[in-house]
Amino acid sequence: MPIPASFAPLARALAVLLAVASAPTQVAPPAAPSLPTTPPRDPYFQPTAAKSSAHIPVVIIRNIKEDRTGAVWFATFAGPIKYDGKTFTNYAAEVGLPDTRIFSLLETRSGAMWFGSITGGAARYDGKSFVKFTEAEGLASNDVSWIFEDRDAHVWFATNKGVSRHDGKVMTNFTTADGLVHDSVYAITQDAAGRLWFGTQGGVCSYDGKVFTDLAARAGRPFVNVRAMVALPSGELWFGGQEGLFCDDGKQLKVFTKANGLLADFVGSLIVDRNGHLCMGHPGGARHAQPGGVTRYDGKTFTHITAEEALGGNTVYCVHEDKAGNLWIGSVDAGACRYDGKTFTRFAAPMALGK
Repeated sequence: MPIPASFAPLARALAVLLAVASAPTQVAPPAAPSLPTTPPRDPYFQPTAAKSSAHIPVVIIRNIKEDRTGAVWFATFAGPIKYDGKTFTNYAAEVGLPDTRIFSLLETRSGAMWFGSITGGAARYDGKSFVKFTEAEGLASNDVSWIFEDRDAHVWFATNKGVSRHDGKVMTNFTTADGLVHDSVYAITQDAAGRLWFGTQGGVCSYDGKVFTDLAARAGRPFVNVRAMVALPSGELWFGGQEGLFCDDGKQLKVFTKANGLLADFVGSLIVDRNGHLCMGHPGGARHAQPGGVTRYDGKTFTHITAEEALGGNTVYCVHEDKAGNLWIGSVDAGACRYDGKTFTRFAAPMALGK
């Protein structure tokens, strides 16, 4: 029976539908995710007026390290700054971390410099070129607050999403799912027995290569916001943070606060100098409702260094001892100063400090 002309368009449409239905099913591949070509801009980055200057910019300094050539590196909110004894030069472009805060520095035994940033991941710099490590390369997070090299030459990164270990080829991540006491990690060290120690927002734990152990169980108390730690050859583990300075010798825990010697309770940085004395920086300021500055401890006596002694600023985020025995102090609002035991040398421009 012939199809009426009025039904011809409908018949053709039906034929097309039947042909499509009988054809093999083909699913279009999913569209590739839209990835940013560059990391998000760090809103707290502090650009400098010039790439090089005779004075260090007055920007927040989070870490200081001297390399094997004698140059002093500063991890700052303006990027990495290198001091060669005469000039302060911003190396953000050279190490591949422009426009981002640098929190951590490390020179490995091989001579490579590592830089840890906020929002930009980490970068390894050999003096000529850089290699970047971000979440895309397996890093736990692009916010890296501390970098440490263990005795096997593995490089560890403390991030806000756990710790990452780079063995030269492979990146391995550890989180609370693996036994880490908290995923926000701020400090790493290694003791004489080879155990790694991690200071975190939620406590202190060790790692023997197989198992993480929370120090709180043995110490009989919890810890919070642990920002700095060092392990001595004697077996003592010293660490500090929001609640003061602690010493664990494996048998007992000693606690030091403002009430028994510290300039302030909050310990934001910690080193051991060539004489075996402890030196720590206190952030201070309104946020912590306590004075800032530096406390030194020789095992018996506490001494304090503050702005009144030409420090320049009391909000101290980092301390470092160079090969000559000078103490370098980095602050929030006064740049950097160097103390040789007798004299303070301030490296920020006098006008920048308002003097």
